[in-house]
Amino acid sequence: MKRILLATLISATVVSTGYAQNSNNICVYNHMDNYNKGGGPDDLEGGMKCSDEAATNETTINISKTWFYRGELYTLIFSDSTLRKKYGTSAFEAVKAFKKLQDINDSKFRDWDEVFRYMEPLSINIYNEAVDLYHTNNYANAYKFFYAIKDIDGIYKWKGKEPKIALETALDNAGKSAESAGDTANQIKVYRELLELNPSAKAYLNYAITLRKAGKTDELNKTVDEGLAKYPKEGGLLTEKINIFLEASKAAEAITYINRAIENQPKNDMLWFVKGLAYEKISEDSLVSAYNTAITINPGNFKAQYNLGAHYFNQGTKITDELNALGNTDADRKKYDVLKKKQKEYFLQAKPYFEKAHNIDPKDPQATRTLNQINLYTGE
Repeated sequence: MKRILLATLISATVVSTGYAQNSNNICVYNHMDNYNKGGGPDDLEGGMKCSDEAATNETTINISKTWFYRGELYTLIFSDSTLRKKYGTSAFEAVKAFKKLQDINDSKFRDWDEVFRYMEPLSINIYNEAVDLYHTNNYANAYKFFYAIKDIDGIYKWKGKEPKIALETALDNAGKSAESAGDTANQIKVYRELLELNPSAKAYLNYAITLRKAGKTDELNKTVDEGLAKYPKEGGLLTEKINIFLEASKAAEAITYINRAIENQPKNDMLWFVKGLAYEKISEDSLVSAYNTAITINPGNFKAQYNLGAHYFNQGTKITDELNALGNTDADRKKYDVLKKKQKEYFLQAKPYFEKAHNIDPKDPQATRTLNQINLYTGE
């Protein structure tokens, strides 16, 4: 009899302990049930303490039900207009809970349909919150909400389900938010993930632009080369490659890629302008031709008008050194007249380009100042 009594007592103790282990989860469930049956925000807040205890207690921390209920609880909190602002991280708590449920991966857990019944509005509400934050210039928080879609997407695809929010769209917006927030590290991270998700021409270009701004030259070169190997006619990537060479003072190499870009866009006046810029240190005739082509395509191209005018003006100013070096002999005086005439010709060649540049942008101080100098030198 004593043995039976002892066994009964031991059994009773085990049952009691098991009940204590799950009482916090039962508490959470009851508070949510009250809320869903017409209760108020107080019901959800009442369940938070129980959920916190279940999520930290070593006896319940690895039980699927703990994270299942916690995910549902915080989804309801985030969906409640009264509680959303009060508990600003509720959406992220819900995502973390469902992610933990995935990590536990309990084969005996049978409530995944119920999980997705909560995750669907959660993902939509998170995305909409991110959009609202972005439109109110709260870029740092917009980034956090857009990026939270990644874990939700992972759970959907893990279970072979189609997510309600496209991950590529969410990450693209997360990258833009990080950029607007001045968060370069997260911008690089997101655009790298986008490139891994879908190595499109756009993904290569966005990642390359971000790397250039961050000054990560080696990774930039690698990314642009990889992108051009897959998309040899992509204008943005060609531009990045051109900039890499121009910044390294490798004009001849830059021109090779400029010509490739012009083949794709022969009427792009800025490409012809850049070609003229690259020829500045290589070929006088070629730079004049390139700038003139840019101007022919678009007479309103201020930079091409200005640079071609500057080319002729600089030719004229160089003669000043020769004039100053002359002496007072008859030969020097004759040479002076020849050089002076040649200088005036250069200034007169420059004049119409500076006039057009000034008309395009009357507020540009350098164009105005140079035009006044030309009129002074030529007596006009």
